[in-house]
Amino acid sequence: MLTREEVEKLGAVHAITPAVLSLYVTVPSIPRDLSRLEVHARELIAAAEPVVGCPGDLSEGDRNHVLEMLAARAREWPGRTAAIFAYADAGLSEAIPLPRVTPDRAVLGIRPHIRPLLAALQRCDADQPAVADGRHVLQSVTGLRACLAAVNAGSAETLVVPRDGLVPGYECGRCGALGTNADSCPDWGTAPLPVPDVIEEMVSRVLEDGGEVLVNSDPSYPIEVRLHYRATREARRTRPPSSTPPGRPAEPDLK
Repeated sequence: MLTREEVEKLGAVHAITPAVLSLYVTVPSIPRDLSRLEVHARELIAAAEPVVGCPGDLSEGDRNHVLEMLAARAREWPGRTAAIFAYADAGLSEAIPLPRVTPDRAVLGIRPHIRPLLAALQRCDADQPAVADGRHVLQSVTGLRACLAAVNAGSAETLVVPRDGLVPGYECGRCGALGTNADSCPDWGTAPLPVPDVIEEMVSRVLEDGGEVLVNSDPSYPIEVRLHYRATREARRTRPPSSTPPGRPAEPDLK
């Protein structure tokens, strides 16, 4: 059974280059259709193109290992989505059946792509707060820039992200601040580190800080952060000056 602890463990895996392979593929319900599953999985993996400026580093061993795990488990999970993760350098080798079908995809990144797992947890947990019908349910900070600032500052209590989509960006090699532009952090005196998906980085950091992450299947719903009460109160009392560079991790931008 899929648990939050499993998801958090996956989210803690980190590679220097995009070498972590995440595969989500639906196993056919009819046994005779299993013969086409490997071909489909190979096509998904081949389509997991690296982000511009952040070349992928998938090993042939990890690719084959994912396919082997899929073949070994496929007959056990008819009609379900198999989520498979591999990165030999970190000892990552996981195959998880999801309770419901999720869109097929393969992602090559510096972390496992765990948003579909979080979405599956939400559907299974009746007590989990949800975002429904594209309506805002939090008083909150919205937009990628403001949410990045909140996560960088460690003031995110709940993060709401889309289930799909990747947003490339950068990580400061000195302070670790995330941004979408190479010059958005004042600490970046040298070349910043490219990140294939800042959304996945935000998800992992919020989970590591003990926060909650909600995943929305509505692509029109904006990225959103609910701030810790103390951070909200202090930010409203003392707003950062207008000259504060974008992406600076000192305080969240509430505008």
